[in-house]
Amino acid sequence: MGHTWSEYVAPETTPLRDKPSQFEPHFGFSTERREKKMIASLAEMESAKVPLDARDFCAHMLLNLRGCIREHFPFNSHCHHEREEYYECQYHDYLDRMKDYEREKRLLQRRHQLRQGGAPNAEEGTISA
Repeated sequence: MGHTWSEYVAPETTPLRDKPSQFEPHFGFSTERREKKMIASLAEMESAKVPLDARDFCAHMLLNLRGCIREHFPFNSHCHHEREEYYECQYHDYLDRMKDYEREKRLLQRRHQLRQGGAPNAEEGTISA
């Protein structure tokens, strides 16, 4: 089932794409999760003219790749290692986002089932505003 269809059919158990998580980041984990940090600063990305859609947690590797390409031009095949590191970082970032989406979806389903059952702890783990 696609995400748009899920939003229409079951909006109470479908995470919203443009909103932050409704649950505590460490809820359901026995240990704390490591926080993702940006390594490349905004000034570095602006000076390197990194496009807005590439300013993610892998931007520092993109800067390394671009520097290697500039250094070894026109023999870009020398930058194979940097390119593979960048693609691997992109892949792991994608996996983390999908895992967070699935976690949010499962927690929403759990909360919905607890609410239907009348459980007093249905709001457990929810971020209170």
